[in-house]
Amino acid sequence: GPLQFWHRRVPARPSGCAEAMPSRCVAGIPWEPENKRLPQAVLKLQRDEAWALHGTGRLARLKEAAPSGVHVQLMDMVKNSEINGQPVLIITGVDEEAVQQMRHTVVTMLQKDQGLGVTVHPHDIVVLRQSGCKLLAELELGSGCRISVENPLRTTTDTIHRSDRQHNVRLMGDQAQQARALQLLAEHCRHPVRSEEPQFNISHRARACTLQSFDSVAHGLNIELAEGNCLARRSAACASEANPSNCVVVGHGTIHMFKPGAFFCIRVRKVSSERGLRGGTRIGISTLPIDMPLPDTLLKRPECCWVLGRGLVRGPDQHVYTLPVADFDSLREGDSLGVLVTVTGAIAVLHQRPEQSGWNCLVHWDAGVPTPASCYALLELSGRLSEVELVAKIPLASVPQSLGRPSDFPPPQARVAQAAAAKAAAAAAEGAAGAGATQDAALAAVGGAALE
Repeated sequence: GPLQFWHRRVPARPSGCAEAMPSRCVAGIPWEPENKRLPQAVLKLQRDEAWALHGTGRLARLKEAAPSGVHVQLMDMVKNSEINGQPVLIITGVDEEAVQQMRHTVVTMLQKDQGLGVTVHPHDIVVLRQSGCKLLAELELGSGCRISVENPLRTTTDTIHRSDRQHNVRLMGDQAQQARALQLLAEHCRHPVRSEEPQFNISHRARACTLQSFDSVAHGLNIELAEGNCLARRSAACASEANPSNCVVVGHGTIHMFKPGAFFCIRVRKVSSERGLRGGTRIGISTLPIDMPLPDTLLKRPECCWVLGRGLVRGPDQHVYTLPVADFDSLREGDSLGVLVTVTGAIAVLHQRPEQSGWNCLVHWDAGVPTPASCYALLELSGRLSEVELVAKIPLASVPQSLGRPSDFPPPQARVAQAAAAKAAAAAAEGAAGAGATQDAALAAVGGAALE
């Protein structure tokens, strides 16, 4: 039936008081017939949804995370002709916006079709379900994200030919909660955690497509994706940090190959003006697909990468070299940044203003990338660039055909020294081979004389 509220009569204030209290209040809120009632949202639930909220302390976490002044109540049985005995969730508060925000949080937790689907190896599913799904409960508590394990299709005579019988884990929460859940899953699962695919494929999912968006799975805790995963922004959670971390995002697919080489382009949407920001924007190129968990920064990991940014470069040898021109934090909103891996294995970073039609080469690194046709892009937004857009479709006319800049690294004197060392090594090898041939001829002559 209708909720019964206890109320008490409050004596009127003396006439000298500036503000008179109403004669009837509920929890300090005016409750007269002419007063506006509290904002309220009522969600009709299915039985399985109500059971899901009761499980593993989810309802308690919702109440704890509710905005100030918002109350959440789950009623399993309501005798009402309109509801007909269905369970309902009642959200009440003082502020309408806070009530609707809480309603959106609950709906996000309950709707499986809106959750992020990831593929997990069957052996890892066994680990997650051991001890009465205790590990799953710990992962939910650590991430704040509802985690649901979906069983694959049962093998029957009708489905035995299908190749999509895979175990999927559904993550239901906001992007920050999903990112935390992915990192926790990657720490406990021995096999790679990958995005859900329509068909199971033993090869890596990123090999079969070219770069047109950021990866919905492989991104840091402080990265938010939007506009079809083509927009990456640093979240407001690390706005006060001088050196933000967990701001790495990976491109989904190999970089598109053109005649000059593999090329992709990002456009700067927002630039942070915070004082004291010590982080940097970094660009990474990898010849191997990147799996979770991602590093906090690209300074040292992944190991199979060439990384540029903040005036430094490093390769798979893990040696860090100073290169002052490899600094991209002075870009402005609307600027474009292009990255080209040439057919010879060099990495070039190019800059273009909105009013310009051509590219200006900022960095030319003779990196020696062995396979330019199968490269993957990484980006770290720990510096001034706080929001960037990945250009999904690049016209052929926009691809730079030449760099117009000599190699910045290795420096010319180092290249001369390397060439001289290589030449000396080749001469030494040739001399050793000649000496060996002379010695073999002498031994052959001595042997022939002995036979005679």
